[in-house]
Amino acid sequence: MAAQYWTYQAMWDELEALQREYSQFMRVEVIGQSRAGRNMAGVTLTNFKTGRAEDKSAVFVDANIHAGEVAGSAVALYWMRWCLQNYGTNPEATELLDRHSVYVVPRISLDGAELYLTTPYRVRSSPHSYPFSELPEGFVEEDIDGDGHILTMRVVAEDGGFVPDEIDPRIMRARRPGETGGTYYHVFPEGRIERTARRGPQPAYAQIGRARRYDMDFNRNFPIRWAGESAQHGAGPFPLSEPELQNLVRFILSHDNIAAYAALHTSGGVILRQPSTGEDTVLSEADRELFTRVADMGAQVSGYYADSNYHIFSTGHEQVLMPGAADDWMYDHLGVLSFTVEIWNLPKHAGARGYAELGMRRMLELKPDEAVEDQRKIYAWVSREVPTDGVFDWRAVDHPDFGPVEVGGLDPKFVRQNPPRHLLEEECAHVSAFLTRLGLSTPKLVFTHLQATSTGPNLYRVVAEVANGGYLPTSGTHKGQTLLLQGLTAAVEGEVKIIAGVSPSPLGHLDGYGGQSVWLPPKGQRAQVEWVIEAKAGTTITVAVGGARAGRVSQSLTLEAS
Repeated sequence: MAAQYWTYQAMWDELEALQREYSQFMRVEVIGQSRAGRNMAGVTLTNFKTGRAEDKSAVFVDANIHAGEVAGSAVALYWMRWCLQNYGTNPEATELLDRHSVYVVPRISLDGAELYLTTPYRVRSSPHSYPFSELPEGFVEEDIDGDGHILTMRVVAEDGGFVPDEIDPRIMRARRPGETGGTYYHVFPEGRIERTARRGPQPAYAQIGRARRYDMDFNRNFPIRWAGESAQHGAGPFPLSEPELQNLVRFILSHDNIAAYAALHTSGGVILRQPSTGEDTVLSEADRELFTRVADMGAQVSGYYADSNYHIFSTGHEQVLMPGAADDWMYDHLGVLSFTVEIWNLPKHAGARGYAELGMRRMLELKPDEAVEDQRKIYAWVSREVPTDGVFDWRAVDHPDFGPVEVGGLDPKFVRQNPPRHLLEEECAHVSAFLTRLGLSTPKLVFTHLQATSTGPNLYRVVAEVANGGYLPTSGTHKGQTLLLQGLTAAVEGEVKIIAGVSPSPLGHLDGYGGQSVWLPPKGQRAQVEWVIEAKAGTTITVAVGGARAGRVSQSLTLEAS
């Protein structure tokens, strides 16, 4: 099954085509507009013949919250098509759509991704002026030589901090302490100085800083440990200030059956789990088990690494690690089992070291010669695998601001940040395997017993037992219970009068099979309820059990005369 990178119109064409072809399983809606007016898609997948989407426990997947992370959208559309095409032939796809629901927002950064895919430019999330209302002057990235790529520039300078590597001169290594006698360079992104005030001489590149123009970061704008711009670049003027995130959060909150969540990012080749605030001991013991076991399952089926946000990203210098992030908000505020999937691992493919394997702290501890060794492996791999447009030799350019410069380096878009096109399908398949298993891990209510026994004329004792056949508890996480998420209720429906018992009757939450231990019976996985009712023989009654995150099941029986 082919995978591709999707422009805005192509993405919508694909979604609408899938909906036409698989109308029994798919609904697409517009959940709002981007800042520039593009429609944001919200997708529901389930077998509507086996029940309403809201009556089944669900997994929610979103993608492309950062403009350049377009492999996320590619995975989202690939996975949806895989589920639909394989229904009825693949047991996992069939079970997922029959017994669970899937919600997908395939692209959040609609405006930024379109810029990324159709021009040489890159922005973090959105191409609107931020943090300043007017565009400031300074150094800006630009395709100086017009080749369609914004690469790396080097400029000969006596005070330069870089020198070509002795083994692979395409690589610029750090100049060693006390090193003299060579040709040295300043190295920085391909770009130019843009001025807004037309006065005075043109400043040199070494005398002017980067112009902060399009620095909004959607994944620092959620209302969780929000830090503000002074403490976290890209945080936004206030939490959920961006229309794209307002659309997203409304969609999430309108689907209270979401029990698990995966955010699709690039890159790293790692499944990131909670916590972000410290060692695993900051989690409850129950949630630590859920997060580690589900993440380890993901690593097994995808071939990715798996670890906590804290273990991977903490360097020891942060006051707050990644404030305002979506996965933290989903878990801490909603109690949803939440993961971030960083798609694509260039260093691993090349046999080099990467942050997903070592963590950021150990990456910072690598010696300069070790870092150069890894770069040699990466350049060699890219030269073999993407020889035409993956790595560019240094070439001379007459820069309009700086004079003679050279431009070259690795393609930042479809080598570093996203997989090369010929490897995209492989990444989509790996991540799709995890998403499917994550969806199948959500709660699943099943009746294990339902009986009505006559106790006298028109009197019946009704006993029902329900179990959670899913891996996760009906609260999604233990955190969901501490957040006072409403538990299950059971009701008896039909032409009956309740003589004893309560309908609806509260049952609380049920553990999933992930909470079982060999040391104790699984008493927390089932619940029993009973009523005494008055009804005529031959009456059909229905017992319904449900909860927000667990979905709803019902079963009917006909009362028999004594």
